[in-house]
Amino acid sequence: MQTVWQDRVKACVQNRITANTLAAFNTNVDVVVHLDQDKLGPLLANPRIDFAAVERLLNTEIPEVHNENEFLAVLMQALQEGKSVHIVLRDMAMLSWLEEVFPDRQESMGGQAGIIANQMAALGAHSVVYTALLSPKQASMFFPEVDAPVVRGGELSIVGAREAARPQDELKENWIFEYAKDERFELGGHVITTPRANRVILATRPKGAVMAFDPETEQFLPDLGKAVDVAFLAGFHYAPAEEGALREYLESSMANVRRLKSANPSLRLHFEYVPMSADEAEKTMLKAVASEIQSFGINENEIKRVLRIYGYEQEREAIDSNECSYTLYDGSLKIMEELGFERFHLHNLGYYVVLVKKPYSVPLQQVREACLYASSINAIKAKYGGYVRPEQLPEAGEIALSSIGFKQLEVFAEEMKRRGVDVPGDFLEEGILEFASHAVLIVPAHVVPNPVSTVGMGDTISSSAYSYEHSRR
Repeated sequence: MQTVWQDRVKACVQNRITANTLAAFNTNVDVVVHLDQDKLGPLLANPRIDFAAVERLLNTEIPEVHNENEFLAVLMQALQEGKSVHIVLRDMAMLSWLEEVFPDRQESMGGQAGIIANQMAALGAHSVVYTALLSPKQASMFFPEVDAPVVRGGELSIVGAREAARPQDELKENWIFEYAKDERFELGGHVITTPRANRVILATRPKGAVMAFDPETEQFLPDLGKAVDVAFLAGFHYAPAEEGALREYLESSMANVRRLKSANPSLRLHFEYVPMSADEAEKTMLKAVASEIQSFGINENEIKRVLRIYGYEQEREAIDSNECSYTLYDGSLKIMEELGFERFHLHNLGYYVVLVKKPYSVPLQQVREACLYASSINAIKAKYGGYVRPEQLPEAGEIALSSIGFKQLEVFAEEMKRRGVDVPGDFLEEGILEFASHAVLIVPAHVVPNPVSTVGMGDTISSSAYSYEHSRR
């Protein structure tokens, strides 16, 4: 069984993504600081830090950061508790201060659309990106091969993203402070040993960072849609929670998605899940997105939240108590039917669960091959970090698929038989089970120990699989 699957990996990594791709909306610059006591020296010595004020802020709720003392209080509480924190920085003037006190940092592309655009270009696909803010610094983070749509002289042009930069645009930065487990910090008389590894994300929200197409581009969306085969729209989770504003945003956004598709009925669109803070707003957002977008990506933890907010407690509890291929399949089927997606891709450690409505426009064997291709990209990314190039992929053919995935194939087959489903005799080799309304694929995936990088893995898996699915062979 394993040999059959491994041979498929070796075959698919010889192929290329030929689809024209678009990634839209969510881009930023990630500024990463790996924290230790030495890195905090310039911060602790800075005259803008008032430790008496910080002390008063500790153990209070700080919803947003407006000054340096609030930032340090948030950081100290996170280190003490080992918490993952995502908080908005409201004083943009603090960015230059952060650069001053954290000179040792790494800057890279951030945001789902930015990461996807670069990875598609790295793989040799024609990659187009649209983002509301394209400052010179943001533009410089894109690979030279990434293009962007611009409106010039009343016409739409596709030019290099770096050429399309607009000097007047603001920069959206996310500062990411990572720390290891058992790291010791001395901060203003407090001695903190971190209970676990985690990170604090200090995010900016410039007014121009709108997760939508601008009015000037709207009229040219049919032309843009004709130029691409697959589009990844990321950022709808930033939608406003207030009911009226949410309705207005979604009506406008979905009208533009329809414009994008209007001249290209073959255009396929994917949305990768990111949770919102408000349950009811998230339900409304997902329903709207699913009405226009065909494909949905999510992981094994995120699906429990979606099941909960839609009231599928039985399926959520089943995953909670026994996370495996068939409980994840049951939950995925509920959400797919609830929302109406034609394709549902759940990625988990060691295997993927993919559901597609029948009839599906792509042969199921190609869907399976696309998953193995995506797993190969993910394996190389985990091993070496950065963006994966085609010439690296043959190495993935020599990396064994995870035993976790093969075990989950067996678990799924046994459970389906117990339910009275007619499971084909070659299911363990094929991984495909068809029902009247849909098909499910259980696909073993690679697991690389001690990955160099995990940032953007879900986006990388989903985008590379869907682009490969819709590439011409």
